[in-house]
Amino acid sequence: MTHDLVIANGTVVTPELGAFKADVAADGDEIATIASPGTLSGDRVIDAEGNHVLPGAIDPHTHHGIYRGLEADAETESRSDLVGGVTTIGNYFRRGGSYEEIMDGYFAEAEPNYYHDYFFSLGLLSFEHIEEIPYIVEELGITSFKWYKNYKDVAPEKFGTDSEMHDDWADAFIQALAAQDASTTLGHHSENMEITSALGDNPYLDSAVDDDQEYRGYDVLVDQFPDYAEAQSMTASGSLARQHDYDDSFYAVHISAGRTADELAMLHEAGWEITGETCTHYLTLTADECDERHNVNPPVRSKADQETLWERVADGTISCIGTDHCANLRDDKVGEDVPDSLPGFPSSATMLPLILSEGVHEGRISLERAVEVTSTNTAKAFDIYPKKGSIQVGTDADLTVVDLDETKTVTPELLRSGADYSPYEGREVTGWPTHTVVRGQVAYEEGEIVGEPGHGTHIDRPI
Repeated sequence: MTHDLVIANGTVVTPELGAFKADVAADGDEIATIASPGTLSGDRVIDAEGNHVLPGAIDPHTHHGIYRGLEADAETESRSDLVGGVTTIGNYFRRGGSYEEIMDGYFAEAEPNYYHDYFFSLGLLSFEHIEEIPYIVEELGITSFKWYKNYKDVAPEKFGTDSEMHDDWADAFIQALAAQDASTTLGHHSENMEITSALGDNPYLDSAVDDDQEYRGYDVLVDQFPDYAEAQSMTASGSLARQHDYDDSFYAVHISAGRTADELAMLHEAGWEITGETCTHYLTLTADECDERHNVNPPVRSKADQETLWERVADGTISCIGTDHCANLRDDKVGEDVPDSLPGFPSSATMLPLILSEGVHEGRISLERAVEVTSTNTAKAFDIYPKKGSIQVGTDADLTVVDLDETKTVTPELLRSGADYSPYEGREVTGWPTHTVVRGQVAYEEGEIVGEPGHGTHIDRPI
């Protein structure tokens, strides 16, 4: 039998089976068979001898459309993702108005432009959004949401919503989510806003730049967003979710502090089922090397925090890795000082290579663990496994062929994002895809984008 596509002679890596030599064949969108190396024939054969075949990476934490239109981000950022082996993203998307009224328009912007598959996670910002949860799940096929603790007191001013986001509101939406027949996921931005606002100007409302202000640098971010404000918020909100038997669907996003990761480990020991996510910048950067390009909330922290996070990735406390990706231009991003700069930066395309380079090559985690935290566990957390995040017969043929020994210097030209800079610019990173396959279509090959915008589809959930 001749298959549409065969990736031959590579070392397949899955968390369940480890690493083994095999041919992987795809017909149409799906994996058709997995066989002994050199035994399958195809209309198109990619010889992966000497390289590793991984499930396509999944970045669950992006913000497409936050600084530019969704239409633009969908095309340029999914194109960039292919360079780094990303075949699916989750887009945390927030608007103050009715999702029932606006989401069809955003689906229409996304559909013709994504090179790879995607799903939305919607920010819950109002009582109106709570009322719309059944419609969002049943009619829009969206089952993941986000609780922005950092907008607790500013939602009406920032988004024009009907209320502040206090605990009575949070209690209502957790009960609404827990009542759904479909499995749902609640991403949580862990921040005690009363503490962070008391330590500096409210960062979530526009304020004039003081031209007479002395340069403050990156430390001011670390001081205003202390680790304990993150850890306390995660635990308090997780406890509220637990009161409604919802902690197994509670997903703590962008854990930045070793203290928070250690707190999560203690909660796991006590039987809590919170899922923890960290981001590549917390694992690969430290505050003392950051500048205006690296403004992000929560901020990058110390070397000690970084090492603790790696330990908690290795021991299973932190089970998913994302990026908090935002596409913005350097001139728009960089202000007179770090606090005056836009929060967020582009990083999806460097996620998998950085984890291979700093995690696997540095001996912090195994290759199998790298696959878990960049693909398999994420698919499980967002209820798209095994369709995504696996290499199994009958699942989507989302694959990345990786040369673990290839070293590249990170440049904007390499990454092909709509952003014209990278927070990792100039860094040498070892372990890059040679090919990226999205549902059976070769989309990236030896440095060239060969896929097509519009091939990507929205992943309706539940699957």
